Amino acid sequence: MNILIYSFNDKIGDGLQKVSFLQEIKRIYPNSHITYTTSNTTTLKDKLNPLVKNCIDEFIENNNITSSIKNLFKENKIFENKYFDLIIDLQKVVIRTICLKKISHGKFFSASANFLFSDFKNTQQYRFKNIYIERLYFNILSIINGEEINNIPNIEVPKLDKSSKIIKSETIKNIGIAPGAGSKTRIWDFNNYITVAEYLKKMGFNIYFFLGPDEKHLLKKCVDKNFICPEWKSGKLVSKDITFTMNLAKKMSFLLCNDGGTSWMFEFSGVKTLKIFDVTNENKFARPGFCKTIQVKDYGYTIKNFPVSKYLEILDNYISEIN
Repeated sequence: MNILIYSFNDKIGDGLQKVSFLQEIKRIYPNSHITYTTSNTTTLKDKLNPLVKNCIDEFIENNNITSSIKNLFKENKIFENKYFDLIIDLQKVVIRTICLKKISHGKFFSASANFLFSDFKNTQQYRFKNIYIERLYFNILSIINGEEINNIPNIEVPKLDKSSKIIKSETIKNIGIAPGAGSKTRIWDFNNYITVAEYLKKMGFNIYFFLGPDEKHLLKKCVDKNFICPEWKSGKLVSKDITFTMNLAKKMSFLLCNDGGTSWMFEFSGVKTLKIFDVTNENKFARPGFCKTIQVKDYGYTIKNFPVSKYLEILDNYISEIN
């Protein structure tokens, strides 16, 4: 069985939210050949590949499927002479859906325009709006498979021993902080996190800053303040393997973070997060059971002026709840 799965674009958080879905598809259709395609790029092909290398057989990026009306009248040479028994559309922009459906196929799934273009209909009335995104993907799979999947399985994360050699302190006393995010509009000021880290350090916690490549410029300030950045050594990343960071995550009691990719690494590693939101929807981008959210708009602020004092008040309550 040849399956084509389409997503517009995948940053780290977007890709991580799809891993359990992809692993489950391969479990349901073990002998299938799965092609994953995007209009732009996908982190599932590189950074997240250790998590899906046994699920995805082929990647096609930059596939010429766009929201341009001109594309409706063009043949897509990339998929010429290709046939798929099943195409799964993970996005809802109608023009892209129509372009995708022009690819030769047997069955087609799409929730675009209330399932207008889909061979599968939502007869069971599964929710597709304003819900946690991973739940949405499993609702798609429930419709295609004809059987409701109530419980979302945990993703399988390969174990790496070298992470245990880096963090040796007692997990219950370890708190991670991830100050980055894919967009500046999602970032609470780094100096605020430094203030929070100093507050927690006085309480007896061990503070670890998780910095991605885009936060390298913050490394010196963390070191100068005597905070450990476990992913870095001598100014270089120890490993680019995402499973390395996910294994380090398991050494933390919880993570303080923005709505960024690192938060998902922790949540999918089974570690709880306290995540601050502003422009994004906390219902869609907080993993149930693993994420406590702070929506700054609920307090009359933006993420740029949300005060440390209010954050610490929420944090104190959070620590009391989980201990």
